[in-house]
Amino acid sequence: MSSTPGTPFDFGTRLGPVFIIEADFLSALAVTSVLLYIGYSAVKIKRGASRKWSTETHIHWFFLNLMIFDLIQAAGGLMDIKWVAQAFVTEGRYCTAQGAIKQIGEVGAIAVHTCGVLAFRWKSPPITALLVISFIWIFIALIIGITFATHKGKVYYGDTQYWCWITSRYLSQQIALEYLWLWIAAFVVLVVYASLALILKGFIVVKRGSIRFTTSEDRVKRQFTSSHSTSRRLDSNSVAMKLLFYPAVYIITVLPISIVRFITFFNANAYVPFTATAFADILFASSGLLNVILFALTRPKVLPSREVVVLDTSASPFRHGQTRAKGDYGNDDICDEVTPISASFSPRDKYNSLIMQLS
Repeated sequence: MSSTPGTPFDFGTRLGPVFIIEADFLSALAVTSVLLYIGYSAVKIKRGASRKWSTETHIHWFFLNLMIFDLIQAAGGLMDIKWVAQAFVTEGRYCTAQGAIKQIGEVGAIAVHTCGVLAFRWKSPPITALLVISFIWIFIALIIGITFATHKGKVYYGDTQYWCWITSRYLSQQIALEYLWLWIAAFVVLVVYASLALILKGFIVVKRGSIRFTTSEDRVKRQFTSSHSTSRRLDSNSVAMKLLFYPAVYIITVLPISIVRFITFFNANAYVPFTATAFADILFASSGLLNVILFALTRPKVLPSREVVVLDTSASPFRHGQTRAKGDYGNDDICDEVTPISASFSPRDKYNSLIMQLS
């Protein structure tokens, strides 16, 4: 395929992609660091070490693949370096490769993110997550393969003014193969996490397959009749607020780019300032970085965790002058039970326990 130069960039146009590239670089750096840490923990650290990675739940598999797709998406964005350096987009093999890589990363991240959200309250063995993720990879491979087969000799991935992606002449494919799923995922994320937050706050009760809204009288009655109501209410409020970060961050990254695309989809002659386009793509390019930060702060158990040894001191203490019965052990005796448990050195321990129960 011959190389076709696009419209030359002026200084302001070149500056926008520079910031987008920086956002992609930060996302790639954050995701790569997490993946290297996970790989080191899983392969190099010996069994019984203080920190290790294990795919003990389906959430671990979804998180791992989300990181991989985020890295692919960031790699596609980093390819903009060539367009900034030469001040224009050139259609050809490099351009086609960027379009395909960006589609793989973006569609894969959307699919894994959506499936992970739907699986949040779905208790299933890790093998089920592997089957779902395998289907996602096969589906994306079919999309790319069929695309190349049906558009052979045509400019399907090409110059979209600032970088390479599906060209504007294939508007239906742009919507059906990415933006539709982008909007569906945003809706699913918002509904699922908002519902979980309402359940934890006590506004919705799910019992024996039925769902009902509670009244203010029900909530007041439960507050005074339940034991440890204050601490439980504080824990629930904390979990509920952290759950709302997920739809908030996801919508923040996809809403601006959706608005920009909507304007151009329904009015080809509409003027969209490049500043708005650059800002929207900077947020979208930051999704990998934001996912790493979000999971590290609210779901630390998907990262390699530290195991600590806790002494069980439930036996009654032995005091001076007290006669100890045969078989009765105190907390200073060498026969005290030692129980290893997995814990995170963080004030978020209560939240971890609650959130993993929800998973």
